[in-house]
Amino acid sequence: MADGRAWPGKILIANERGERTLAVRDARQPQELTPRVQSVTTLRDGRIIFASGLDRSLMELLPRGERVFQHGGYLARQVRTDRDGTLYWSGLETPINNNPLPDGFIYKLNADGTSQPVLTFSQGDVGKDWWGAFDVVEGRLFVGTLRNRTAIYDISVSPVQHVVTLPVALTAFRFGRDASLYGCDGQGNLYRWADRTQPERYETVLRSTTAFVDFAIAP
Repeated sequence: MADGRAWPGKILIANERGERTLAVRDARQPQELTPRVQSVTTLRDGRIIFASGLDRSLMELLPRGERVFQHGGYLARQVRTDRDGTLYWSGLETPINNNPLPDGFIYKLNADGTSQPVLTFSQGDVGKDWWGAFDVVEGRLFVGTLRNRTAIYDISVSPVQHVVTLPVALTAFRFGRDASLYGCDGQGNLYRWADRTQPERYETVLRSTTAFVDFAIAP
């Protein structure tokens, strides 16, 4: 779980036995890095990649500290790993003053270590309220709005397709291998929808004292 409120940021692990802190970032970061944790994912080999959501770097968690895993592009908001092991992340600049939200970007890391934008989309297609929440399933990209009732869209098709509107506001979501939809509300709750055609029916699978804003599901 990514504790997005902590300063410096924390990554925690939760299971049926409780919760524990896995890592705490060093507050003494270079000027170009922000010591928060807003998003987290795991690679196929078990390595943990995370992002502050407030700078342009992806970080790799090491046994003793961290290192810059990738740098560049727009502000890296969330990170995800597709089922084939490909790493993706969302990019979005913070609007200045009262300007509208800019277009969204999704990037991926190629096998040769280079990165590339794979999709650009308009805020107007996704409710004008996208702040970086997304997931990827076998190359299909889905994004979710932030406030009120989160709406999820499939942005891999044209025109963009609305998938579901949920009864809660989510900071992050993921599709499980069992076809369930999981999402956290940034208040310490993790929800599960077994059937997306009935969004009003869901269960709370975790209640945490940590107001985590993103999560990864262990294989």
